[in-house]
This record gives sequence, structure tokens and C-alpha cells, in this order.
Amino acid sequence: MKKLINFIQFQAVWFLCIFGAAHQFELIAILISVGIIAWAILTSEYRTHDYMIGLIAVIIGVALDSLLISQNLITFTTAYWTSMAPLWMTPIWIALALTLQSSMSWLSGRYVLAGVLGAISGPFAYWAGVRMGAGVFPDFVTAMICLSVVWLMITPALFYFSALLKVRHVHSSK
Repeated sequence: MKKLINFIQFQAVWFLCIFGAAHQFELIAILISVGIIAWAILTSEYRTHDYMIGLIAVIIGVALDSLLISQNLITFTTAYWTSMAPLWMTPIWIALALTLQSSMSWLSGRYVLAGVLGAISGPFAYWAGVRMGAGVFPDFVTAMICLSVVWLMITPALFYFSALLKVRHVHSSK
């Protein structure tokens, strides 16, 4: 049941942030998403792990999304700065990180499979966000190829960092 709740939490954060960005209420979407994430972490068995992997995911996510913007692979819909990753992407990255040891834990240690699935699902998530109005691909094919390559590497890396953190923090969950 915990894994199902975790999956629903991620989907809720993703949808809220994408829909909020597309319809000019990104701050409300961020605030609601932060509430969902806070509840997820407060009820987690591995709070220390979740804080740390969330921070790592945000650093990677902001760097990746800012790089995508700088290379003109995507333009995000945002009422704020446009030269770097939009603030509404941050809760999505944290929510994704919280799935690694929960609803997506079946991929732990399966780095090749995680990479392949990431190479498919990562670009698909961006494409779905663009279709909902949260961004624009100036060149769809190039963006999808680049996103596939990036997610092929990022997904197993996130699982690797998560595994390292879990080993280090397994006893400091509260």
C-alpha cells in the first residue's frame, strides 16, 4: 500500500506542477506539491535518505533543465526567470527522488534496466508536459534524442546515489 501511495504522490506532484505552469498558477501548484512532499517525508521510514536524495535530485535536475534551456532544447512556461530551470520543476525532481526506494524500488541495483526505462520514460514525461502546455520543444526530434541519452545516464545514477545513501543512513531514519 505504501508503494501505491508513493506512486500516487509522485503523479499528483507531477500533474499539479505541469498543470500549474501551463495555466499560470505555478505558485499554488508548488505550495500544494510541497505539502505532499512534506507528508511523504514525514511518513517515510528513511527520512535522512529522502532529504539527501531529494537534494541530489534537485541539484541534478536544476543543472539538467538549465542546460536544456541554454542549448535551446526546451523552453519552459513560467512567470519567472526563463534562463534557468523553473521553480515548479523542483518539486517534480524531489517527488521523483522519493520514488527510488519506494514505488520504483524494484529497479534498485538493475542499472541497465533503469537506464533503458529512463531513456523512454524521461523524454516521455517532458513530451507530456509540453503537450499540456508547460513548455515548448523548438526542435522535437533533437530534444527527444538528447533527453533519451541524458535519462539513460541520469536514471541509473539516481538509483546508485540512492543505494549509497540508504546504506549510509539506514539506521538514522528518524
